[in-house]
Amino acid sequence: MSLTFDAGSDAGSTSTILDVLGSYGIRATFALTGEWVEQNPELATRIVVEGHVVMNHSYDHPSFTGASSDDVVLTTAARWDQLDRAETSIRSITGATSLPYFRPPFGDQDASVARDAGARGYRFLVMWTVDSLGWKGLPAADVVTRCVDHAQPGAIILFHVGSASTDAAALPDIIEQLRARGYHFLSVPELLG
Repeated sequence: MSLTFDAGSDAGSTSTILDVLGSYGIRATFALTGEWVEQNPELATRIVVEGHVVMNHSYDHPSFTGASSDDVVLTTAARWDQLDRAETSIRSITGATSLPYFRPPFGDQDASVARDAGARGYRFLVMWTVDSLGWKGLPAADVVTRCVDHAQPGAIILFHVGSASTDAAALPDIIEQLRARGYHFLSVPELLG
């Protein structure tokens, strides 16, 4: 099972999440926008220094297909610019690369997104099997129930670090309950083998 965290809005609970992951010895995967990395260089660097994996989440989080943004479909050139600018920010600030992992903003993807991302070296479009819905303000207890009830071997759980999310408050209980059920936590590359 893999715990993944999207970071694109604000720093929110990133420090708390990193503290929790560290206390449980868990390596997670963070989908970072280039803009977020530029606005939070210390946190972005901490993510990498503490052994977590980073994925490209675009530069400033537009829908690549237009599905979540009134049908404005990004051109191939615009998609490449989003990917390249994010990777440049991630690499220059943290020293790490996001290649070959890309999480499309909003999860909006199709064959053309896979083709365009693949042309830039992103062989894996990393989606999720469980959305915590903490980003919608779901109470932490409900986030715990949702994540634990929908857990399955090989699951990828989607969390968010932003201040609107209740995921950080739910995280310790999720980890403890899933461990009690025999689950182990891997980064996305480890999960994909």
